[in-house]
Amino acid sequence: MSSRSTHNIACPRCGFAQSAEIYDAVNVRDDPGLREELMANRLNQVVCEACGFRFRIDAPLLYHDPARRFLIWLQPAPESEADAAERAFRAAVERLQRARPDGGPQPVLHLVLDRIELVERIFLLEAGLDPRLIEYVKHAIFTKNLARLDPAQKRLLFNAQDSDAENLVFVVQDLASRKLETVIHYRREAYEALREMFDDDAETARLFELFPGPYLSARRLLRESAPPTADAAPESP
Repeated sequence: MSSRSTHNIACPRCGFAQSAEIYDAVNVRDDPGLREELMANRLNQVVCEACGFRFRIDAPLLYHDPARRFLIWLQPAPESEADAAERAFRAAVERLQRARPDGGPQPVLHLVLDRIELVERIFLLEAGLDPRLIEYVKHAIFTKNLARLDPAQKRLLFNAQDSDAENLVFVVQDLASRKLETVIHYRREAYEALREMFDDDAETARLFELFPGPYLSARRLLRESAPPTADAAPESP
């Protein structure tokens, strides 16, 4: 079921302190409207009682789609703190498992670090795509275009709206400005060929070795494997 908790917050514009109820768990079977609130960037919005400024609270959130049997844990953090986020995720998984009654199929659990990744993961899972394999595709796109796609400054996001039977569509986002830039098409038949290839146990093991999880990120893999440079750009929050 969906649930909310009370938080003491300060308005980012005027500094006025107030308490507000925000969702910490969303069940889209019980409350389907909350999915649309999330997609429209209205979920967990607060209006300042003093100045009327509207802003969003980014706090840990559990997104549950029982019909599709997946759970996504949003642990807001910069990618540089992914290790700590993974530890928090594992602790949350243990609490969920202790609270879950015995029997019945276990939902698949996912970890994301910001709201944009949460929305992307929802679209991926609803489309029946494999998030780990999509990160493999992103890794290939980055690797072939490093001259113009610096993983320290750009990220690739799956575009569900424009994807079709012929192509999976990705959009480049600049991390500093948050602006959406170039659109990149990836042939769906190439994705299906990769899926067939990774059906092999040895290849599946290699894929999991590249992206062991629970946080899946082609950018993280590329940045951790890149040689350090003195003038490397800092990661945007």
